[in-house]
Amino acid sequence: MGLLKSIAQIKPTKKPELEVDKPTFEDQKVTYHEDGRSTSKLCQGRSENLQASLSAIYYKFENNCKKEEEEQVKLKQPYVTELKGKKTLMLTKGEELQREKEKLEEKEKKIDKLKSDIVNVRRNPQDYGIPVERKSSSKFWIGSILLLFLTVYIFIFYISTSFSAFFRTFDPSTELFGGMFYPKAIQEAYDAGALELGFILFIPFVFFGLGYLIHVFMHKHSIANVFKVILLFITTFVFDALLAYLIDEKLYNLNKTFEDPEFSISVAFSSPSFWVIIFAGFVSYIIWGLVFDIVMKEHADRDKIENYVISLEKEIKNLLQITAKQNETIESLEKALSESKIRCAELEDIIDGFILPIRNYKALSSEYLQGWQECITSEIVLGPDQTKEYLNECRIVYDNHISQLDLDTDDYQNKVYTKTL
Repeated sequence: MGLLKSIAQIKPTKKPELEVDKPTFEDQKVTYHEDGRSTSKLCQGRSENLQASLSAIYYKFENNCKKEEEEQVKLKQPYVTELKGKKTLMLTKGEELQREKEKLEEKEKKIDKLKSDIVNVRRNPQDYGIPVERKSSSKFWIGSILLLFLTVYIFIFYISTSFSAFFRTFDPSTELFGGMFYPKAIQEAYDAGALELGFILFIPFVFFGLGYLIHVFMHKHSIANVFKVILLFITTFVFDALLAYLIDEKLYNLNKTFEDPEFSISVAFSSPSFWVIIFAGFVSYIIWGLVFDIVMKEHADRDKIENYVISLEKEIKNLLQITAKQNETIESLEKALSESKIRCAELEDIIDGFILPIRNYKALSSEYLQGWQECITSEIVLGPDQTKEYLNECRIVYDNHISQLDLDTDDYQNKVYTKTL
């Protein structure tokens, strides 16, 4: 087995010349048959001699295959053709691989830039064409804090004033501040019933709703919206005036004498407490509406930035999906190139080695065996049992010979011996 792998190779250096009197394959079979018969006769058909003879004819056949350059060129032609095809395929795959790597590099650079843009757009949105102020973030947070405190104040103010104006009974010790802000307003409204409690708890939302409408109308510039905003301010002022009138009336009646006139609108307009109550609610409401408008504008600016960031993140996600597919393509191309390189190396070793036509040798060696056995049966005087024993031993020697040379296969025509160092 190992002996065949170390056979020296002869690489063709020039175009072989045609042999004029080269025997045909049928002629070779006859020759091998006759050689087997004559050799068997000389050694009386002994199987030990057959083993040596088979080794000799194999090496003779092998050397002839090496020397027959034209036949080797013909046998190697499929491998030469495959090698050319593999090299052409490698060239095509290599160019495709380079293009895919360049595309992948471009996508990766774009992803890195988009990630950098996500960081920078929050710092300098104007550089990306987003019309927002540089201090929009600080204005948003300051406005949000102010809006929170103003909301709490308006809740307290309108809950207290509404309860005082509609449900509360004042006593002689009640002053202006106590008339506007009453700590027990929620508790007493709860004790009075669900309707009273719901009224004073939800009435602040009327003013918040009016403030929100003002913000909406102010963002749509038109004459109709201007009139709507003015109407909302008047409505709020009238409601505040009504609360102030009812509270101031209760305070006025506590200290009224027989000489004092009845409380009326003219008396209310001339009373400082009336205007204090109005402006304590109306002015805070106006300030709340303006701060709310600022916060909403800054929030809109922040939304512009966040929407831009979301669009960048979506683009990054799409690019990552594309790069993932490109990586799979690159891996597939690299694998194909690696397999092609390995196959090319194998083909080059095959071309630099030699090819043994297995079936031809088995046909010729089989003829040699038949000649050997023919001599045993016809020319060597032996008993019937001894003749049969000789024939069986010769057959076993032949089968072992074929097996040891790794030629006992019908799956392929030729056995390839690659180039060895």
